[in-house]
Amino acid sequence: MPDQHVSNGNQINGNHTNGDVEQDGAGPEYDGNPKSFRVRMAAIIENFSFLWFTLSMNTGILSIIMHQLPYQFRGLGVLSTIMFVFNIVLFAIFFTILVLRIIMYPKALVQSATSDFTECAMMSAPIIAWFTITAQIGLTVSQASWGGHAWFLVAYVFWWIGTILTIAIAVAVFAIISKHDLANAESITPALVIPFVATATDAVVGALIVTYSHGVTARLAIPVIIVSYMLVGIGLFAAEMVYAVYLVRLLNGGMPPAAQSPSLILLVGPLGQSSAALQGLGSAASSHFGSYGKGTFLTASAGSICSTAGVLLGLQFAGMAVFLLAFGAYAVLEGAIKWQHKYSLLWWSTIFPIGTLTTAFVEFSITMDSPAFKVLSAIFLVFLLLVYFINWAFTLRDIFQGKLLNGSRSDQPASDRVKRQ
Repeated sequence: MPDQHVSNGNQINGNHTNGDVEQDGAGPEYDGNPKSFRVRMAAIIENFSFLWFTLSMNTGILSIIMHQLPYQFRGLGVLSTIMFVFNIVLFAIFFTILVLRIIMYPKALVQSATSDFTECAMMSAPIIAWFTITAQIGLTVSQASWGGHAWFLVAYVFWWIGTILTIAIAVAVFAIISKHDLANAESITPALVIPFVATATDAVVGALIVTYSHGVTARLAIPVIIVSYMLVGIGLFAAEMVYAVYLVRLLNGGMPPAAQSPSLILLVGPLGQSSAALQGLGSAASSHFGSYGKGTFLTASAGSICSTAGVLLGLQFAGMAVFLLAFGAYAVLEGAIKWQHKYSLLWWSTIFPIGTLTTAFVEFSITMDSPAFKVLSAIFLVFLLLVYFINWAFTLRDIFQGKLLNGSRSDQPASDRVKRQ
């Protein structure tokens, strides 16, 4: 996805290849055939990267946009549900492989997270994917005829679990890059915004589940709204620090190589998601503050102010997000005109950040009842779906050709590597 900055390790097309690491126990038994299924599965597990969760993230945000899109046509809701189910399948597959990697190759996992800048920053990708599923549980499952309040409670619990993990991972990323000298002002990449896209996504999902789920009460909604506002603060102000450092990187080192230019789109994420979050939280505050009615802030009048302020600030953040999108699009198009691009999982990074901006446009279309934002949201969704399916076509091609999910050391069994220590 982002710039493939590597320190003591490599990130190649989603396969993380570490230096030889002594394992706690022997790897899979070698049956004499280096291309056997058993050896390849061991390589897939050992080299598995957090980057793969971006496929789930993108599927999830598209399902949410389709569900919330103002221009609903017959069957769009069904398509949204299909994408939701597909997202669950993707997440389950990737999470299972990740758990297997933690169990089978813990030292390799730790080494990759503490020696590779991109892999470290992408530790937040699984939790973002988790939140897209949580949102759809509230939006779709709790509103189904067989769903109801119980499924809102499931989404509610999932949200709190995700919130704890989001903050913990964001702190861990900062600690790791500080302690292990993974990057500096000359080598930092846009990947560092990912943990703070996660906190803003956390806030958006909090607003969605307390606004659109079935049977939400003010007593349950208020803590989510308050914490979500704090999460927006984390995501927005931490991202601003990253923006400042990355500007220094651009001024000193120039534009990134064409092959890494799609990673510039990542810069859109924190602002686009913060814009959507503030609008959604404003609507939630307007709905629930009056019912709660305590203190000087948790009142109906304060909720109305939050709603208005959310739109005002959201417009400003969305404006800056559009600027960064234009900048990233320029870099991508320049490389395309010069035929300098080559496909890798990096291209999946162009979907979720633009999806956050689309989510903000959807919120504008609702709060303003604006035909312009309704049309803009629909146009962006069509574009994102086109990019999504193009990415799937190239990804499946590279999987079948052995370029993905085929670690560079897959011709040497894990057990053999351990014996050579």
